[in-house]
Amino acid sequence: MSRSKKIGSWGAVVLIALAGILTLLGVSCKSNSSAETGLSSITVTNKCGLKIEVYLDETIRLTLDDLANGTIDNVSLGTHLLEAKKAEGGMEILSMSLTTEADVMYNVTVEGLAKLHVTNQYGEILSIYADDDYLGDIGDQITQTVHKVRFGTHKYEAKTKTDGTVVATITIDVTEPIEYTWVIKK
Repeated sequence: MSRSKKIGSWGAVVLIALAGILTLLGVSCKSNSSAETGLSSITVTNKCGLKIEVYLDETIRLTLDDLANGTIDNVSLGTHLLEAKKAEGGMEILSMSLTTEADVMYNVTVEGLAKLHVTNQYGEILSIYADDDYLGDIGDQITQTVHKVRFGTHKYEAKTKTDGTVVATITIDVTEPIEYTWVIKK
């Protein structure tokens, strides 16, 4: 009988120890959880072609070079004004209202605002390239638009679909978010 009492008391000690370990694990898991913060973050990626400053509620929070990204942490819940402006000159590139929820990471990409309208009057299907990257084909007597053209200097080429011969080129220096036009003729 004394032996079963010893096992019983050891069993109780083991159960109490297990309960303590599980409680500690539960507490440590909760304290590391992002659900406890109630705040959000906003990651901004700059793909517009120039250096920008990122504002949240009219306060500068990030400065980003082209093709860089950064994160604004500890954003309170609610509706915020997110803006991106050219670092030199302050031209507005992005302005948006963003309503944040608890523990959500938001991703925003700042892209170029210019457009290029390409009209093919060459007489056959042409392949269009921008800075040596293939954009697509355009049929004869068709106008298509290249959206989100980045700031900076870009070289466009039109090549015949049949044999790849370059039939037209244009260099565009994008300094403003405007619409550019390129008409390709024989």
